[in-house]
Amino acid sequence: MSQISQSPRRSYNSRYVEYVDVFKQKDVIPSAVLKDELLLFDSTDESTSLIAMLSEKPNKVYQKINIYITQGEMQLVINEKEETVPAGHLVTIMPENTTFIKSASDDFEYFATIIYPKLSSLIYTDIGYTYSNARMSLRHFVSVLSDEQMQKVSGIYHEMKRDMNNADYEFKETYIRCLMNALIIENINIHQYNPMLLQGNSNSRQYDMYCRFLSLLNKHSNEQRTVHYYANLMGISSKYLSFVCISYSQKNASTWIDEAVIQKAKALMVVHRYSFSETSNALHFPTVSSFSRFFKRVTGITPKAYVKSLA
Repeated sequence: MSQISQSPRRSYNSRYVEYVDVFKQKDVIPSAVLKDELLLFDSTDESTSLIAMLSEKPNKVYQKINIYITQGEMQLVINEKEETVPAGHLVTIMPENTTFIKSASDDFEYFATIIYPKLSSLIYTDIGYTYSNARMSLRHFVSVLSDEQMQKVSGIYHEMKRDMNNADYEFKETYIRCLMNALIIENINIHQYNPMLLQGNSNSRQYDMYCRFLSLLNKHSNEQRTVHYYANLMGISSKYLSFVCISYSQKNASTWIDEAVIQKAKALMVVHRYSFSETSNALHFPTVSSFSRFFKRVTGITPKAYVKSLA
């Protein structure tokens, strides 16, 4: 295995990095791009190496990353846990994971998709699921692909890359989105995970509200934990916001808020090694004991018991 980067790892104990977009750099050249929606990288052209970009330091990314390994192997570090992944595997890294690629073999070859939240939300709606960072954050999947599956996903990827790099034509973005839908469906089948079924009509003002609430929640839940706050930002009543959430997820707004705060608390304590006091302060609880009571109310166990269970 060849070391891709000798840069020292950055400590996350000193501060909480919310999101990093390592792909918005002037010297980064993807294999194909839809601005702020979708980036493609692979080892068959002169694009910037995804491996080199992600190996400089650990980054907490908010995009969804799919890496299809066609030859060789790589060593990934996800939330400080190292995995060696050989050829014939698909790695899917959901948003909010702290990720970097430590090394790769000299014969390493791959293709990869980087999907921004806006497009992810649209794709999941297209295929009948609801997309939620709060539900899927801090998860990643590593699965074997059969030869048939690899051939299928590779075919979809390269057709999408070709069209993204071709001149514009009518309905170009619609066609690319259809290809991305097909790729996501294949990924779901490969990993055999079950996204949350969409409960209501996605072509409605209510669904737009639901998606906006999830977006606001990801941005503000480290500071704000009341339904009233989010309802006020959206210009609707707290009761109506909860009605909208239940319509699309069978969970009210208060439950969504609690779960989002817990996900961030777990990330701080486990991934970034925050103490209970530091976690409490980062999430704007008045005292450590109030944070502990909140954590136990939502999860059924204390923060100390949770961290100990992962040791």
